[in-house]
Amino acid sequence: MAAFKIYANGMSIAGKASGAGMSAAAFPDVCGSPPKPEKIGIPVPYPNTAKIKDLENGSTSVFMYGEPVALRDKSRIATSTGNEPATEAFKKGVKTNVIKGKAYFTSWSPNVFVEGYNVPRHLDLMTHNHKS
Repeated sequence: MAAFKIYANGMSIAGKASGAGMSAAAFPDVCGSPPKPEKIGIPVPYPNTAKIKDLENGSTSVFMYGEPVALRDKSRIATSTGNEPATEAFKKGVKTNVIKGKAYFTSWSPNVFVEGYNVPRHLDLMTHNHKS
């Protein structure tokens, strides 16, 4: 697809059709990493990335280019990556205690709705690497 041109408040709406879209470099996500001075490893900050192509729980009756749209407090990105250099042998994420996890939208359009939910947009804030 050459261009993704569906907007809410001047920003592209987040949806699976925009497969190249991502929330990049949620930084830092501190994880224990080799070598180990103790049992936890050395705390190292890693950038974390989540890709919209991995959208879960998107819209079921409204689609953009045939694909689901992200929805406030319902949709999530299946996994975020970037902490893989940290290992299972050490304390994982300092905050989440995992290396990979889901990513959730924390901001969205205040006045554009799909199926009764506000729509997240590209460049809206997300949290990464959840333990769920």
